[in-house]
Amino acid sequence: MKKLDMSPTAPASANTAKEVCFRGCIVCDILSYAIAHAEKGQIWITHHTHPNIIAVAVLKELAAVIVAGGRKPDPETIRRAEEEEIPLYVTSYQAYDLAKWIASHDKEADDMITAAGVSENE
Repeated sequence: MKKLDMSPTAPASANTAKEVCFRGCIVCDILSYAIAHAEKGQIWITHHTHPNIIAVAVLKELAAVIVAGGRKPDPETIRRAEEEEIPLYVTSYQAYDLAKWIASHDKEADDMITAAGVSENE
């Protein structure tokens, strides 16, 4: 697991730390897709603000949830994040920019891309 300084984001809930230990990320706005494809320890980037994002984060044992694009979580979402001890962040950055930022701190992702034979010039 890697540690990530979450300074480009703002905590949305009281239990949210300045750093998160994580293993990659998933970017999606379809809850069923997150349920099917998210992996334990990932950071989930979404535009959803509904409390169900916390239920998915608990189910999949995610490291954190980031609500992108300047959206604000519902008060019930914040309450559930605190109750379930899921770090919840908000940011005005778009999902693409957040994914690039997280990937820049994820050495394992670089190694996987290299092993797959994918170059940055493709």
